Amino acid sequence: MEIILVYYCQVIFLSFIVINHLGEIYLTQRQLNALNNGRDKVPVEFETVLSLSDHQKAIEYGSARLHLSQAQLIWNAVLLFYWFPFRGLEKLYLAVPGINLHREVVFLVSLMAIQMILNLPWSVYSTFVLEEKFGFNRTTWKLFILDRVKGVILGALIGVPLLYAVMIFFEAFPNTWWLASFLLLTFFQFAMVWIYPTWIAPLFNKFRPLEEVELKTGIENLVTNAGFVAKEVYVMDASRRSSHGNAYFTGFGKSKRIVFFDTLLGTLNAKEVFAILAHELGHLKLKHIPKSLAAGVIMSFIGFALMGYLGQKQEFYAGHFLRMNSPGALLILFSMAMPLYTFWFTPLSSWVSRKREFEADAYAAQETGADGLISGLLKLYKENASPVITDNIYSAFYHSHPPALERVKKLKSLERQPS
Repeated sequence: MEIILVYYCQVIFLSFIVINHLGEIYLTQRQLNALNNGRDKVPVEFETVLSLSDHQKAIEYGSARLHLSQAQLIWNAVLLFYWFPFRGLEKLYLAVPGINLHREVVFLVSLMAIQMILNLPWSVYSTFVLEEKFGFNRTTWKLFILDRVKGVILGALIGVPLLYAVMIFFEAFPNTWWLASFLLLTFFQFAMVWIYPTWIAPLFNKFRPLEEVELKTGIENLVTNAGFVAKEVYVMDASRRSSHGNAYFTGFGKSKRIVFFDTLLGTLNAKEVFAILAHELGHLKLKHIPKSLAAGVIMSFIGFALMGYLGQKQEFYAGHFLRMNSPGALLILFSMAMPLYTFWFTPLSSWVSRKREFEADAYAAQETGADGLISGLLKLYKENASPVITDNIYSAFYHSHPPALERVKKLKSLERQPS
């Protein structure tokens, strides 16, 4: 009976690898078809902002990124087959030195290092070929290498002690290690949100206080009216790496700050900047961020509890082609294999995210007027070469923000509403 159960689990696992990746390739092809079918005409809602050449550049850029993602999907499927059915993980586990928890940590670090090296060519191609071709890349080879080196050092300094802590929990608390690990990692995640703005982000980018008086005064008024206090408004040197623009809130409590990409400030006028900021404030005012954090904590708890339960089942490991039931193997199963089973729930989380984006847009329209947000978004679509047409099914899976057409139509309806 146990052999039959393992066999069925293996068949299901292999089926999910194939079906998921074919499904994602199919969804990507739907988006490619939608872009190709709409390349010869700018949607009416965008005619005043996007020229046909701008529109077609966005189509070509979006299509190039989709073709790259299709190739990556195939590559990721190949890696999954190698690590699991072809026993690559088992071979690596037997090859690494050490005993007990030291061996588990070396095993995990070795796998992460190999995965990083295997996926490095995709980052190189994306940065220095694709982004370069469309005029977005400003990253030098020196900066690219420095970013990776810093990332590796930072990951080692933070990640290795965490791995050792989890492995110690495995040995010290055989039945409740998962709860101790959940509490540790939850604390760590909240601590990272607090320390990231002041300690980690400056390792990769330079931040300067916003000096433009008109912008700074208007921003401070918006933040105050929303009932928040931000330590400072900063401008980040995003232009060192890319010409894409963005803005975000980060941090907790006294470390909270507003960050604008310098590329965004070079694209938008003051009214549009205020509208984009008001949208971000809307997320805070409507408590979207704590809701997301709470949901993340709940899902993390469920995940760790499931690990605690399944980690005791030998057939769970064997059902994924693993003949060792080590702590490291369990963590890898949940990080690499389990996402295959949760992929089909993605539209639900995307729907929640898009709903909150509409709510933040409505808040911004109330605070600064819908016209500023509309014009600001349209400029960002143009400058970032973001296609304004999309396939609805593809969007349901992959877009955390509403499609451009839906978003602009909704904002225009808010613009027409009496105050």
